[in-house]
Amino acid sequence: MATYQTTYSEAPAKGLHGQIASEEKSNRISRTVENAEGIRFGQPVQRGTGDHGVVPLADGTFLGIAILNPAVPPSASLPDAYPQYFTGAFMTQGPMYVTAGGNVSDGGEVFYNTTTHRYVGAAGANIVGPIPDAVFDTSGGNGDIVEISLRLRATIHPEADAGGGG
Repeated sequence: MATYQTTYSEAPAKGLHGQIASEEKSNRISRTVENAEGIRFGQPVQRGTGDHGVVPLADGTFLGIAILNPAVPPSASLPDAYPQYFTGAFMTQGPMYVTAGGNVSDGGEVFYNTTTHRYVGAAGANIVGPIPDAVFDTSGGNGDIVEISLRLRATIHPEADAGGGG
């Protein structure tokens, strides 16, 4: 019998890019990938042109983030992604692990770099965002796995700040 793994790190990985971080309140939807390049796990998306279609987030309205799915058939040209016409899973609310593309801070706004495919804390070239109602739930540096929260902790209710109840 072949040996697949003979060495182990001292600590397991915190998570993987696009992996659901916990079973905290969340919402997930299924959508068809429209673009020829596919959609990477952990990549933010917007509505496509067809019914229930999605494309990578560019200048449209944020819809969700592609969820890591090990059952997707591997592709030599684009591993770790949903291929065109595949029905993918997308998180619209909940906690997710992503890769930081620089220093990010707990509670900070969330942006996505379309060139490096990593999440950053500020706008710039080739960066989309901020992702609406999303915050970093952990801090980290370039290449670190960090947690973001979609529509759970980002919304501040004005009536709470004013001391009134509505």
